[in-house]
Amino acid sequence: MSEYNEETLNEDVELYIPHPFGVKPKGNFYFDSFNKDFVDSRKLGLGLFSVFEDNFIIDSILDLLSAEELTKTINLVSKAFYIYVQEEEQWKMRSINKFSDGEFKYQHSWQYTYKSNCDKSFSIEPIPIQVKYFYSDYLFHIHRCATVDLKQFEHGDSIDRRSNLTFEEFTRDYLIPNKPVIISDACKDWAAKNWTRETLAEKCGDVKLYINAGVFMNVKDFFYYSEHCKEEMPMYLFDHYYGEKVPSLLEDYSADAYFKEDLFNVLADKRPSFRWLLAGPPRSGASFHKDPNHTSAWNAVITGRKKWIMYPPHVVPPGVYPSDDGLEITAPSSIIEWFINFYEKPDNENIEKDSLEQQQKENDKKNTRFKLKDKKVNINQQKQKQNNNNNKNENENDEIETYETVKPLEGILHAGEMIFVPSGWYHSVLNLEESIAITHNFIDSNNLLKVVDFMATKKKKDLYNEFTNKIEQAYPGKLESLRNAEKQKQEEIKRKEEERLKNKKKSIWETTTNDSNNIPTSKSFSFSFGDDLSDDNDN
Repeated sequence: MSEYNEETLNEDVELYIPHPFGVKPKGNFYFDSFNKDFVDSRKLGLGLFSVFEDNFIIDSILDLLSAEELTKTINLVSKAFYIYVQEEEQWKMRSINKFSDGEFKYQHSWQYTYKSNCDKSFSIEPIPIQVKYFYSDYLFHIHRCATVDLKQFEHGDSIDRRSNLTFEEFTRDYLIPNKPVIISDACKDWAAKNWTRETLAEKCGDVKLYINAGVFMNVKDFFYYSEHCKEEMPMYLFDHYYGEKVPSLLEDYSADAYFKEDLFNVLADKRPSFRWLLAGPPRSGASFHKDPNHTSAWNAVITGRKKWIMYPPHVVPPGVYPSDDGLEITAPSSIIEWFINFYEKPDNENIEKDSLEQQQKENDKKNTRFKLKDKKVNINQQKQKQNNNNNKNENENDEIETYETVKPLEGILHAGEMIFVPSGWYHSVLNLEESIAITHNFIDSNNLLKVVDFMATKKKKDLYNEFTNKIEQAYPGKLESLRNAEKQKQEEIKRKEEERLKNKKKSIWETTTNDSNNIPTSKSFSFSFGDDLSDDNDN
């Protein structure tokens, strides 16, 4: 212990909570194999099935069996199969598929929830059985994501935070520049600031709201689930018809003080979804995405805290692979997995990592599970596409910015605060604790051209045609005027850049190799190491 000082002991160290069924990462296999009683429980218990990956056994083999076959047969075959049967995500999906109308009560675990709702007399609370010498990076990583302490992500405060902000200041400093800002007192006059899980449940009554897993639940049942669940990817209340279902909720807030224009209103009842009531437990939230149709948005937290990570439109976040047209994004399977594998503390708070910790981080990245719209994908193909695009861009512009050169903006949104989410910005949100929030997407004169141009890239042009026609009817000449202004802006930017390059101080090399018109002369020279060094000797 003498090699550790007090400063070392106070460093942020991730403490792993033991897996409830005794599963360990594969890295423990080697040293455990020297124990006298050692036996490879996985290989012994699976037999010929041991050649398959853990996720394949669960997702592709066990998924073919009924719940009764899993619990009364497979569960008893061996300790290894017992562990696979206990994996919670499969029971969660079985519960959702069977009770998508929300007619179920979450209790203890998803396996218990499924069984108790299928058979009301079922009341056997599960007691985990510890299995010795079972190793699985896949299963342990799921457990790690479900139990990791979120305090390690409470770093960084680089998003501007303002109060007493006037509409003119907001427009000048943030709306027009398309820059994020947290407005700390934006909700001070809202009646919604008094919402709690109890009052919201009372307001909504028996009305069932949409949960992102594809199920509908009343608010009271959802918050019971939120309070008791312990999983990597918790369900998240994400309803965009709450205003129609419970109109009184709309009377409790207004963001007109900062967002006075919404051109999407020209579509009336044909406008796409634009507002959502959000609620969820810790670890829930949103993985990296850009808001639909390149709209801008605001998000206000009523209760709880949300961690925000934001990258400007031209910088793709690490571990994220957008399609060529930007309409789809491949990202880690869960929000918390991205934070574990890719999140880096801000430079001023970084603690120097030893080589072992750095290697662990790299291993985590290699083992990241990816998905595209809830479908698992071949991430190597996605990486190759991005590398090809990066190489192409590098050839066109040597100064291209990536996540390696551009640090993200980040910050924690507290209860009573609102954040402006600019058009086109990548952002991810992690609930650090149970939260309730409201978000609206909008179009104004500052992002109208971006939205219209993005709509034009879609295969289906129905929305594009409808929206542009309605805009022209409501605001004749607006689009043309904005395009002319944008053209003039770009020409001015180009002129200033040419002026900057013209006035740039020449290097000694340029003064000796360029003529008065800055054109390279023919009097240049080259050198080599001799004819005997050929490409065959390159190592």
